[in-house]
Amino acid sequence: MPRPSRSAPSTASIPITVRRVFGDVTVSNGLGWDPSRRHMYYIDTPTGRVDLFDYDQASGDIRNRRPLLHIPAAAGYPDGMTVDSDGYLWVALWDGWGLRRYAPDGTLDRTIPLPVQRVTSCVFGGPDLDVLFITTASVGVPDAERARQPHAGALFAYRPGVTGMPTHGYAG
Repeated sequence: MPRPSRSAPSTASIPITVRRVFGDVTVSNGLGWDPSRRHMYYIDTPTGRVDLFDYDQASGDIRNRRPLLHIPAAAGYPDGMTVDSDGYLWVALWDGWGLRRYAPDGTLDRTIPLPVQRVTSCVFGGPDLDVLFITTASVGVPDAERARQPHAGALFAYRPGVTGMPTHGYAG
């Protein structure tokens, strides 16, 4: 039986605006907003930092970029992230064997170890947004390590005792 063809949705009626916000980016990864939607968090992985911006929800503008926290290379590299309903950041650690939860002021709150080296991202889900789904990678894991990391590349589910926030649309 032939498969039905699918065409891309038309964007003719959707106004699209693209503008440069900042430059000198190497590997853009995590983005998140605090519960008040007044601040945006951003990760550029090789810098080892999570940066903080002031965010205008009405316009989608960001300004006043500043470092919030730095993760030492020995702990892994910040990759994807999410923010929980208490305003804490959950940062996945590439080559860090887990993820970390940080308070809104950048203080380390807790570390969640995982049995895999390359943790890529995390997001809250489930009907009550109380499950943290954690993605990992197997790419680049040496053959000698694969036996020790049989779950590399797997999706993990963890109940951290806090909830996430519902997603929201982009205003810009």
